[in-house]
Amino acid sequence: MKILLLEAAASPLDQAEVEEKISLARQWLENFKDSFIRYLPNLITSVVLFFVGIWVCKFILKIMDTALTKAKTEKTVVSFLNSVVKAALYIGLAIAVMAALGINVTTLIAAISAAALTVGLALKDSLSNVASGTLVILNKKFKTGDFIETEGIIGEVIKIEMMYTTLRTYDYKEVMIPNSKLTSNTVINHFTMEARRVEIPVPISYKQDFEKAKEVITEVYKNDDRVLKNRPNSIHVEEFGDSSVVLIVWLWCAPKNYWPVLFDNRKNIKTALDNNGIEIPFNQFDVHFDDDINNKLKLIKGESK
Repeated sequence: MKILLLEAAASPLDQAEVEEKISLARQWLENFKDSFIRYLPNLITSVVLFFVGIWVCKFILKIMDTALTKAKTEKTVVSFLNSVVKAALYIGLAIAVMAALGINVTTLIAAISAAALTVGLALKDSLSNVASGTLVILNKKFKTGDFIETEGIIGEVIKIEMMYTTLRTYDYKEVMIPNSKLTSNTVINHFTMEARRVEIPVPISYKQDFEKAKEVITEVYKNDDRVLKNRPNSIHVEEFGDSSVVLIVWLWCAPKNYWPVLFDNRKNIKTALDNNGIEIPFNQFDVHFDDDINNKLKLIKGESK
């Protein structure tokens, strides 16, 4: 009986508590419904923006990939640009979706900008090389297989990467050049033109006949099929040296034949000049004494006897 009385006494309190909780739940549901209705347009807009944005990002990336492929851009550049543009597009999409939901993105944008600035300053040189590498490949000033010269380094381009371009020199050394150097310094591409001129200096003695030497040299390069006959191959007097008259032989050939034409014609010209008795002199000095010095030398020799 006492237990029943206690339960009866306690039940009004429990019932009031339950009713209070139900009232709070109803109030929360009402608030949630009001908030949901209020934010429903923003939610719909953000969802639509998200899916449309995903489609637009993929479409842009596909167009960019197709354009770079048609332009025969290096795969490394295509992959790098695809990654960079993809990251930028999706970050922009995320910010746009959050803004559509009514979230204040000003602080987020400021944080991203500060982080990008910090990373940019830390990787200044690397980013400069990457940007230069992209310009090198897109501008196509030189390509793999070309022979280029920059800052006294001459070699064949064997690899163009985002940060470095690798050359193989004539003595088979690999040289890695930062791409920023290639865009800021002068680069000479030796093999881009359809023909290249070979220059061979040939010294002959002052007493030799220039016309005969010219005929002998002309006969040598005319017998070389690698020398282009439709180009103005010629022989000129370059200078009057201390011991010789220096002739300059200009020959035209395909870029790939430059070194064989140079080396073979040097050898063949020397052989032909020797066979025709045309002297290639070495450096020498002629010393002359006037009569007074000769007389003094004779006197000294006479006294010594």
